[in-house]
Amino acid sequence: MRHILIHAIIIFWLLGSGCTVDPHERVVIRIGYLQNDLHHLPAFVALEQGLFSQEGLEVRIGGIFRAGPEEMSAFGAGELDVGYVGQAPATVAFLNGVADVTFIAQVNLEGSALVVNKALNSLRGASLAIPGHATMQDLLLRKALEKEGLSITDIKPLVLKPPEMLQALELNNIDGFIAWEPYPVQAERRGAGRIRLRSCDVWENHPCCVLIADAAFCRQHPASIKKILAVHQKACDFMSSNGLQSVAIGMKYTGMDQQTVAEAIGHIKYTPVLDRAKAIEFVDFLKKLRYIKPRGRERQPEEIFGKP
Repeated sequence: MRHILIHAIIIFWLLGSGCTVDPHERVVIRIGYLQNDLHHLPAFVALEQGLFSQEGLEVRIGGIFRAGPEEMSAFGAGELDVGYVGQAPATVAFLNGVADVTFIAQVNLEGSALVVNKALNSLRGASLAIPGHATMQDLLLRKALEKEGLSITDIKPLVLKPPEMLQALELNNIDGFIAWEPYPVQAERRGAGRIRLRSCDVWENHPCCVLIADAAFCRQHPASIKKILAVHQKACDFMSSNGLQSVAIGMKYTGMDQQTVAEAIGHIKYTPVLDRAKAIEFVDFLKKLRYIKPRGRERQPEEIFGKP
């Protein structure tokens, strides 16, 4: 019931912006997601189970991307209508004026971890990699350091792509990294390091990935948005009651082995419910570190998250 209410509020908000619902509209929806990203498992489930067609939606893959900023550039270029993407790159792109999008649902919570060399005791002076500045992992690392009485100035931070993190840790070129699943699970399984903290221990139920839509598409096709929300809800419901099938779908779309997929998704919480308060907390973090440099007028959080 809560999920239905959240969706009803979103649709009401869209209608209040001057939209007219056409229940008979028929559009081809261009959808995007990140390559090999288990956080986007609801997208894989929806595609594999034919949930879009069940709602009468015609969907085509508009792009499969290696990173969130790349996907947001596609939104900015008008190449996508809907996408599964990290909340961090979506928020940064919107507030900096790169893309005009709306958050329509959460995709997952948590699902990251701080991995360190097995022999590492203290984080002080350690070389720790993050996937980028202004990322959720950037904030999570700072929160993890605070838990140990440290700050970012007490370590040697550096930026690496997650696949590079694994190799760097194996070669002892770094002391650790923070990244999303399945990289922490892979690091442990390969004996490269140990998980020191999971993101749930640092910031419980923190937001991670979201389902977004082009703002103009939202205004022009609110009926389609309502159906997309229904698809996303069905995908999350399917995953909660069909664990083995969900793992198999994850294996198909990522090429990962069964044990890695099963362990990884066990640390990810899939939900369609947005937490506006936590989303605003991330915006405050971006502003505090001056990661937000808007092009033109400064956009407000309620333009992307909706009004409280």
